[in-house]
Amino acid sequence: MVKNPVLTAIATGFGTGFSPMAPGTAGSIAAALIFLAVSAIGPSAPWMAFAALVPLSFAGAAHGVRMWGRDPSRVTIDEIAGCWAACLAAPHGILWLLAAVLLFRFFDILKPWPVSLFDAMEGSAGVVLDDLAAGVMAAAVLGIAGVLSGAR
Repeated sequence: MVKNPVLTAIATGFGTGFSPMAPGTAGSIAAALIFLAVSAIGPSAPWMAFAALVPLSFAGAAHGVRMWGRDPSRVTIDEIAGCWAACLAAPHGILWLLAAVLLFRFFDILKPWPVSLFDAMEGSAGVVLDDLAAGVMAAAVLGIAGVLSGAR
């Protein structure tokens, strides 16, 4: 298979997948930093970026699976999409953003149901959907914590 440099860049989370240590965490940190920058544009910008990010994740993951096999650690665009989902639910503030990253990684690594259900799926759907599910679970926890703390 011939490498497509654009799809390879997308699949690897614009290079975070080549991190020698914890590429998923590197992708998640990059997601939070980019989220912070995009949020400065305006309140709808992160949502519009997420709407573009999800289909890009499926395309990048499909390319990564073709290049490197089932759910390779080099593919981090799925972590970026999942972490972004968690960041969308975080109340404003750097500590909340840090909590979004940590909660997302917690659910992504632990893989409770339904994350484990999606993780068992073959192909790019499983690669992306398990991370989106982990992001949604983190978002739920952040939403509840935000309400209970009065941050929402």
